[in-house]
Amino acid sequence: MNRELLALLVHDLKNQLGVLEAELSLLVEAPEAEAAHRAHLHCAQLRQRLIAYLTVYATPHARLTAQMEDESPREFLQQMLRVDSRPDGAPLSLDDCTAAPAFWYFDPRLVRLALEAALHNAWRFARSEVRLSAQLEDGFLVLAVEDDGLGLDAKDPAARSSTGLGLELCAAVARAHQLGERQGRVVLKPRDAAQRQRGTRFEIWLP
Repeated sequence: MNRELLALLVHDLKNQLGVLEAELSLLVEAPEAEAAHRAHLHCAQLRQRLIAYLTVYATPHARLTAQMEDESPREFLQQMLRVDSRPDGAPLSLDDCTAAPAFWYFDPRLVRLALEAALHNAWRFARSEVRLSAQLEDGFLVLAVEDDGLGLDAKDPAARSSTGLGLELCAAVARAHQLGERQGRVVLKPRDAAQRQRGTRFEIWLP
């Protein structure tokens, strides 16, 4: 397994284990059967997830390789609304996707990993909402995650959206998508300043 892929999987599992740790901490403070069942289910999901990753993405190549599938961007994002690693906090919603194409070719497993990493980052800083959206722009499918936190220009570094390992791994997923000379990319920018919206917008562009 190549190092880039291994880092991506470890980063995703780290996020999942963080949620599980929080669930178990609550059980230590207040044991409760339903909460214990949720934690056990989360453990089983993590095990299945790891097996699936190792089976699907074991590859000798030096870079990530996207396995293209014909997907509906709207339906794909609707599935993301049910992400099982969502922590307590700002609710996740889906914008109107009328500007998105009906279908697009991309690797749903890799893109899901990238969006989950972006969602975890958004939930860390959001004050009241996190939004998903999809649109067609300049011949690319653009999938976006927006939060209403203090944004990239926050004076307190702890309040800024992260641009570290998670973003690098998202960029690796984007680069794995290539069509001719066009290659996927990741963009991190402030939300629409014209509408006085504070926060950060993460975009993954897929050719």
